[in-house]
Amino acid sequence: MGFREHLQDVCKGVDGAVACSLMGVDGIEVDTHVVAEESGLDVKSLLVEYSSLFRSARDAAGAHEAGDLAELSVNTGRLWTVARLVSPDYFMAVALRPEGNLGKARFLLRITAPKVRSEL
Repeated sequence: MGFREHLQDVCKGVDGAVACSLMGVDGIEVDTHVVAEESGLDVKSLLVEYSSLFRSARDAAGAHEAGDLAELSVNTGRLWTVARLVSPDYFMAVALRPEGNLGKARFLLRITAPKVRSEL
């Protein structure tokens, strides 16, 4: 199964999912599956921008010996975004509408990340 299929499966399994992406912590997108366009919102670009948050949180956790960063979530007025580390250099992120199922998104990222890691 390729990256795209994993991203599609996450989106199919999460009510309210807008997009799922695999990207490097350097902000370079590997692949993104967009389910629905949000009016006036470029979800793909937003997820790329969030990579700097992920990188900063990872570095801060390491600098303060808090342990390895596993997951990060951002809640805005229009989207919940949850990201999970796949490997030291890559993470998956799923964006969903505020009424979406955040718990299911977190669960699917947790079980999908090892599958994606094995294909990197």
